[in-house]
Amino acid sequence: MDEKKDTTWKKILDRAKVIWGDISHLLKENKKIALAVAAFFVIVIVAVIISSMAGKHTATQEAAAVTEETAEEPTSTVEVPEEALEEDAYPAVNELVHTYYQALADGDVDTIRSIKNYSDEKEEIKIKKKSEYIENYPVIKVYTKQGPEEGSFVVYSFYEVKFLNYDSTAPGLNTLYVCQDNTGKYYINDGKLSQNTIDYLKKISAQNDVIDLFNQVQVQYNEVKTEDVELSAFLDELPNLLTSSVGEALAQLEAENAKAEEPEEVTEEPEATIVVTKVKTTDVVNVRSSDSETADKLGKAQLGQVFDLVEAKVNGWSHIIYEGKDAYIKSDYLETAESTVVKADEQTETAEETTEETTAETKPDTTTKEETKPKEETKPEVKEDTVTGTVTATDNVNVRASDSETGEKLGLCKKGTKLDLIEKQANGWTKVKYNGKVAYVKSDYVQ
Repeated sequence: MDEKKDTTWKKILDRAKVIWGDISHLLKENKKIALAVAAFFVIVIVAVIISSMAGKHTATQEAAAVTEETAEEPTSTVEVPEEALEEDAYPAVNELVHTYYQALADGDVDTIRSIKNYSDEKEEIKIKKKSEYIENYPVIKVYTKQGPEEGSFVVYSFYEVKFLNYDSTAPGLNTLYVCQDNTGKYYINDGKLSQNTIDYLKKISAQNDVIDLFNQVQVQYNEVKTEDVELSAFLDELPNLLTSSVGEALAQLEAENAKAEEPEEVTEEPEATIVVTKVKTTDVVNVRSSDSETADKLGKAQLGQVFDLVEAKVNGWSHIIYEGKDAYIKSDYLETAESTVVKADEQTETAEETTEETTAETKPDTTTKEETKPKEETKPEVKEDTVTGTVTATDNVNVRASDSETGEKLGLCKKGTKLDLIEKQANGWTKVKYNGKVAYVKSDYVQ
């Protein structure tokens, strides 16, 4: 293309020389028109130059526009309205939530089935078993935000639960996704959700007023546990009681089904067993005292660490047992390790083995010389600014001074750029080294 342009310009210049020679001869013969011709020729040359410069300027503008477009920060396709929490604002939704908690207190799984679009056998058994400890729910408040679909709501239901034989009530907060069916009746949607709906629920639950509500309830819960030592001990033990009783009930149900299929002469009953579900971490992740990113940090789980699962909640958190106590981890960083049926009399032994497994990474056995070598899986505690590897930007992404979209922007990391990795955080941000300083980028845009 450049060679063709050069050839064209050469021809034009050669032709111009011939024309100029003729004009010069004419001017010598008639000097009166010399000035007019010269002025005209200058104007033509200036026009050509201006035209050429204008073309270059337009191309530069277009290139700048493209660069501006590609430098824009990636945005999510899910839009979440910035609206304040409403309290007890929708009578039909309030009635649904009150019906739900009354059914929980009564162990009424038939009612639960009628107002939820999904429940499994294990959940229903757990509802029945937990109701044996519950007297009632004397306080229920319904906070709502608009849901992703027309007529739907994200409900944050605050409650106080009164347990049998205890004077104090314990506060709590659940997240429910409430929708309308074809007849306009409200129900609790606990089934499989689309990725857009999941993203919407996560974003709206991260809004400041929702986080404040979770924190207020956590403070109340901590105060109750401090003031009522007996109730505090019961609350700590309740997850273990439910895990044991639900496991026994499931095992009994399985035994009854198996017995119905066996010949009549087989009368031996199976030993009492317990279903134990374990989950393991898929990355280094914080362990918190409640299902909120602002809750107290109890510790840090290492990659591949195994925990007993109490409940996988609809708000994206999993309730686990951590060092013998209730704790919470973001469900995105967990996967099922195993789901087994064990003998009831082996439960304590299994729990001890699990504890040993979770501490084996930092305390190797010293029985033999061979065994004193650290295991290959051992991961040292990540220090504040220690580089643990690298990540690559999968798109253009802003680099910020703190793990917040309002943090100071330090620069723009272009797609394909590698950054030194310090830590992948549980709050959706990745801590990196950028120009020799600690910085943060959104985890969605690096890998």
